[in-house]
Amino acid sequence: MTGSHLRPETDRRQFLKLATSLALVSILDVASPKRAAAQAQTVDPKDPLAVSLNYACDGATAPGHVQGQFCTGCQLYSGTGDAKSGPCALFQGKLVCAGGWCKSWVKRAT
Repeated sequence: MTGSHLRPETDRRQFLKLATSLALVSILDVASPKRAAAQAQTVDPKDPLAVSLNYACDGATAPGHVQGQFCTGCQLYSGTGDAKSGPCALFQGKLVCAGGWCKSWVKRAT
């Protein structure tokens, strides 16, 4: 008989310990201040994606802006209430100005 075989209970315990450790590391990584700061960054209007979409934080100054269209009224914007900025589906992990605009603007469904 070789001593390298583990009992099923031992394998299960090791697996559960490893799974718990990995879950804890994932939770701590998501909650890290570094990641939170990255998510709170606003979109730089000079960012290549922002430039390609004619994004401007002051929507009225954006090339092609249509009167009355701002991020707050866009389907892609998920900011809350009277916040000055909020998340946009186009700019993953960054915030856009509530009064901003880009050429991907889509009227928010009511």
